[in-house]
Amino acid sequence: MELLDNFFKARGKRLNVLLEVGADGGRTGVRTRQQLQMLLDRLSRCRDHIALCGIEVFEGVLKDEASIRLLLNKTVDTLRELAQEKLFDRTPVILSGAGSAWYDVVAEVFSKVEIGQPLDVVLRPGCYLTHDVGVYREAQREIQNRNPVARRLGSGLQPALQVWAYVQSLPETEKAIIALGKRDAAFDAGLPSPVLHYRPGSAAPVAAPATWELTGMMDQHAYMRVSEGDDIRVGDMIGFDISHPCLTFDKWRCLPVLDAEYRVIDVVQTYF
Repeated sequence: MELLDNFFKARGKRLNVLLEVGADGGRTGVRTRQQLQMLLDRLSRCRDHIALCGIEVFEGVLKDEASIRLLLNKTVDTLRELAQEKLFDRTPVILSGAGSAWYDVVAEVFSKVEIGQPLDVVLRPGCYLTHDVGVYREAQREIQNRNPVARRLGSGLQPALQVWAYVQSLPETEKAIIALGKRDAAFDAGLPSPVLHYRPGSAAPVAAPATWELTGMMDQHAYMRVSEGDDIRVGDMIGFDISHPCLTFDKWRCLPVLDAEYRVIDVVQTYF
């Protein structure tokens, strides 16, 4: 806190911050009353250059609804206490949860909060740009199973991020080496799934055989299981769906945006 205060004081500026409420076994954030009071005491000495604008929480480190609700309610209680003590330097005050896999629960709890002054409730899911075919598709199914509002919305979330790579070698009858590695796509929550097959010169990609599957990834290469006699050649391109978008976005500084005919219509920079 003192380092931030000194930095912004020297520049005549003020930094807006959110206080994080943490979970036991999680990452950052205050866990106890003692930690909270210590942070508030330090903040009171730095208030000219550090502005407390609200409270946030990352519930994604927890795995069951009961513990998530406890953490969210603890966050709301802390918010109300600080609002009553007039410790916030922003109007409206910000209350924010992550909400990738539990956005229905976060929205339900936070939308009912009243603190006697204007409040901005912000969900900041890591998957706000693209869905996936792995951990977050399964999370969306769980949300639809437990939440009637989500069920009525239907399956509106669609994966929008693919990684394409060339077939580099066919060293064995049932193995293809793909120029796709851990430097290119996430692998921590399931390996990429081959879904499209394109041969340069063809009119359009076609669906990849359901039997094709990655069995391993190295830094710059992947092993793909194929069947003997499959129509696959060196130089073919394979389109992969991914699980866990965050750890794919961070590997690319620029991403091409494609239309339905796979024509590049834009390029976005990731700034990850």
